[in-house]
Amino acid sequence: MKKKILYFSGIVIVLVLVLWLSFGFYEPRYNDPLTSASSLSKPPVSMQEHLQDDQTLLFVALSGGGTRAAAMSWKTLEELKKIPYTYKNREGEEITSTLADEIDYISGISGGSFAAAAWCLFRDNMDDFRKRFIEENIQLKLAKGLFIPPWQGLRLISRSYDRINIASELYDRAVFDHKTFGDLPSHPILWIHATNLALGNRFTYSQEYFDLIKSDLSTYPIGYGCAASSAFPILLSPITVKNYGTPAVLKEDKRYAMAKRNSRRDIEKDYYCGMREFFNDKTNKYIHLADGGLVDNQGLQSIIDQFGTNGIINKKLNNRDNPLKRLIIINVNAGVRPDDKSSKYSNAPHINSVIKYTMITSMDILSAKRWMEIKRLCSEVNKTALEIGYSTGSLSLLEMPYTIEISFRNIEDDAVRAECYDLPTSFYLNEDQINLINRAVPVLVEKDPDMIRLKQALYL
Repeated sequence: MKKKILYFSGIVIVLVLVLWLSFGFYEPRYNDPLTSASSLSKPPVSMQEHLQDDQTLLFVALSGGGTRAAAMSWKTLEELKKIPYTYKNREGEEITSTLADEIDYISGISGGSFAAAAWCLFRDNMDDFRKRFIEENIQLKLAKGLFIPPWQGLRLISRSYDRINIASELYDRAVFDHKTFGDLPSHPILWIHATNLALGNRFTYSQEYFDLIKSDLSTYPIGYGCAASSAFPILLSPITVKNYGTPAVLKEDKRYAMAKRNSRRDIEKDYYCGMREFFNDKTNKYIHLADGGLVDNQGLQSIIDQFGTNGIINKKLNNRDNPLKRLIIINVNAGVRPDDKSSKYSNAPHINSVIKYTMITSMDILSAKRWMEIKRLCSEVNKTALEIGYSTGSLSLLEMPYTIEISFRNIEDDAVRAECYDLPTSFYLNEDQINLINRAVPVLVEKDPDMIRLKQALYL
């Protein structure tokens, strides 16, 4: 009997050793280093040959919220594609497109990042993304990914490989056909946002950010970027990118030097300097990225930044040679308000409720304040245009900026709004839930006051 126990113990030890040697050091796919031969640099929008109305600047922000956000975002894009948009190009030819085709920048967070990336890649066949992602049970696929193929879950033995890597590979393969950021068209410009856990601030999948870690974005899979953007803590582990290269001499960088000089008086400049210093410290070999919603669940801060000195909105507003006529910002907000029952009882909320209160609820409040800030900035722009527009030249054609919000909060029917507020934050919606979104979104698009005003301007 003892010999049998020793025999089987030996087999188990050998098996464990074999598995450890086979999978214990398995590494996921990381980002590639930047080389002299690799570049994703594209000219700024103002210097590109425009296939769109270059007197219009259109931003779309797609919020987080799992499949609910992806479905709401995708339906909004489908509705925007139904709105005709006619303009004259620089040669005086009349061009007809759609409002959706006029999008210059599209920003995505978590579930919204999938829709944003899919729009850039698959907008000519919109049913394809519906079948691949919105109507698919992604949660079930992720669960199956632990066991199919059989050796898949064994890679979790490795300290470097985690559930987020299984999700990344699934999105890369089944949703985005192994497309990388280098496969993106030049227009619209895609912003996928994640959160740098070490700094607690935004990390955007753009070459500007990848330059900080001396990495080549063009070879990085889009599905991996979406995985990072939707890696909600506890449910999924963070995704990791490598920080390559050698330290730069930051004091020789004019932007950093000026920001450092003013960092004690300006918190934004202080954050910028901290980010530059963090990435420039090459002992920080790995950057761990989680759900972008942790710092901005609607992807609006990247648009606010464009009102700054170096931002594209500011540059376009000051372009006298080609004055901006229309500034359009569309915010697709898939936020919900599930009914809270914890305050009815004396016992403290469980961990899932605490997470909801401390993270999700606060994220939505902060995002709402960012949207109000965008509206305030647009109001300031309009006020300036009314006061001195004709004397400046650059503001002489500017219409009152359009701030369009597609949000469940704006649903007039109480029963429908309550149903939408009860939609889950998950990577699966049933047919009835998808149909609910498909019914609600067209009404929201049609009845938004600034959308009505925009259509009037377009159809004059």
